[in-house]
Amino acid sequence: MEGLSPSNRRQFRSRSVILNLLEAYHQSGLSIKSFCAERSIPQGSFHNWRKRYEKESKSGSDSFTRLQLSVAATGLFAEVNGIKLYQPVSPAYLKELAS
Repeated sequence: MEGLSPSNRRQFRSRSVILNLLEAYHQSGLSIKSFCAERSIPQGSFHNWRKRYEKESKSGSDSFTRLQLSVAATGLFAEVNGIKLYQPVSPAYLKELAS
């Protein structure tokens, strides 16, 4: 069996190294082809990293959306036939409850 030349050998990169490379790519303004050529990274590997790690970062802590909640009334709004309502409802809804 022939030995692999250094250029054909797969290089292991840790998650933190890959994330740093992805960040460097975004800040570089280069095309993927140019960025990979400068750093001797196979383009296929780079695309796989983007697919895997950018999906993770999007589903991380930034994926939550801040909601504006209106202050809910803590008191009783109305009582109809023994049914207590704690928030405003439409007149049609009240009519259905009463019938």
